[in-house]
Amino acid sequence: MPKLTAIKPIPLSIQYIDDPPTVFQEAWGSQLYVKVELGDLVGWGEVLVYGSGIINSYIGVFNDVIIPAATGEVVENIGDVLRLVNKLEKLLFTAGLCGVVTSTIGGLEMALWDALGKYLNKPISELLGTRIRNRIPVYASFPRYSTVDYVIKAVNKALSNGFNIVKLHQHVNDTVDSIKAIRENVGYGVKVALDLNAAFNKPEKALEFLNNVHRYEPYWVEEPTWPPNNYELLTHVADESPVPVAAGENEYYISGFKELARIRKLMYIQPDVSKLGGLIRFMDIIKEVAALGKPVAPHHRPHKSILTHLYTLHVASVISDVAIVEWPLSWVNDIYDVGIEVKDGEVDLSRLISSGVGVNVNEGALGKYPYVSKYAPLVFH
Repeated sequence: MPKLTAIKPIPLSIQYIDDPPTVFQEAWGSQLYVKVELGDLVGWGEVLVYGSGIINSYIGVFNDVIIPAATGEVVENIGDVLRLVNKLEKLLFTAGLCGVVTSTIGGLEMALWDALGKYLNKPISELLGTRIRNRIPVYASFPRYSTVDYVIKAVNKALSNGFNIVKLHQHVNDTVDSIKAIRENVGYGVKVALDLNAAFNKPEKALEFLNNVHRYEPYWVEEPTWPPNNYELLTHVADESPVPVAAGENEYYISGFKELARIRKLMYIQPDVSKLGGLIRFMDIIKEVAALGKPVAPHHRPHKSILTHLYTLHVASVISDVAIVEWPLSWVNDIYDVGIEVKDGEVDLSRLISSGVGVNVNEGALGKYPYVSKYAPLVFH
């Protein structure tokens, strides 16, 4: 019976250094990997620390609760993973089961799936169900750029790298000019989604923007309203919007996702596996949302790491209701022993046929990205 003998959070600083350069270089430059040792096997997970600058809060949850509570637990089947997640959720209940807490649990849970898959000599998708597809649609999610010229350069880079759908994170004041420039310089053959990151707290302002950008045919507009969990406001704007609307990356509870799924004109629901507490909770949400007739387009932080993204690919390979997955424009491949490519807007999961998540993390390569503590909060608007 394999026991969980070690849990190690590993903070990293993989800055978003790229061409074209981004104003999010440092804000998107923090990662938190999780290494577990299950018997003599190693599993890897990732925590979504995002751009808040509070990485030590996540590490504190590991050190204060998860490591002492989970070390020594036996994990030899899926039921053991679920039992451990339930145990940790009860221990951390009074801390609030969202944000830092569920992201931390999720990082551990992903690492356990990887280690369990290696123990059972099966890929995670085979543990989750029956794989119904190998090729998973993805789109290139951009950081923010300081000029429209950089936006155009990024679009052309995405197209040359195998993507056919892109998503902008430009400031709301620059978004219309950016998509207009894409249409004038690249054309309408590329689909362009827009992420507003909850920019508008007044419905008339949101609708003014949506009516203005409509002529440039955005594929969807994401989170137009603030706060993102004001379902009444979002419903009003989505119902009146001339363009499709998507939302969900800032939800944590299944009840909130069901509220979103009931918004008639919401195009996609966007859960994030690394925010919700792991694969088990993620799959429960997808199934509940699908039962209400809505597809999902899972959210991911489009930084320089794709470890969490690979877990979502395994889920997408067994659930057809995952329509498309958020993916970074470029990422660091030297961390993994398998190179990941995008071709014709898809990632081919058949390359990840080994046990667990399908890639091994090169711990030596992580040493090239030592964590640097720096106050660099992510400010969208």
